[in-house]
Amino acid sequence: MTEIGDEQIAEILRRKTSFFAERKRAIGTEYYENRDFWERMWAKEWEMLSDRLEKTDDEIQIDPLPVEFPTLMVEGERLTLYSFDDFTLLHNQGIFRETRFVIDRRGRWTKNVVQEMETYGYEHEKTVGRDKMLVMKWKTN
Repeated sequence: MTEIGDEQIAEILRRKTSFFAERKRAIGTEYYENRDFWERMWAKEWEMLSDRLEKTDDEIQIDPLPVEFPTLMVEGERLTLYSFDDFTLLHNQGIFRETRFVIDRRGRWTKNVVQEMETYGYEHEKTVGRDKMLVMKWKTN
């Protein structure tokens, strides 16, 4: 294991602080309603990203949020796959535009995810895959 110098530690702390500040700006005032929740979530995300970066070459840069999300074929239609956290983040920023997509509930109870998605205006269409991912669609009244 190589030693980490003071400059490297300072750079890591600067990046982490910048990462948290960007997330705080993206969430906006919702951050102040539940600081503990958001800070725990971002700490887990930072840890996950750090683990991923340690496993890659130094030249490879990984953005905190993917530019393109994976897709799945569902009954002949290619649908974008979002994690519940990515959906929430994008929706709260006002930049989520999908009308039909797949959500990976990431261990959350299906019932709770479905209820939460209903508050955003989406309804559960079907469950797919052995990981029980949810196909969601925009409610049409």
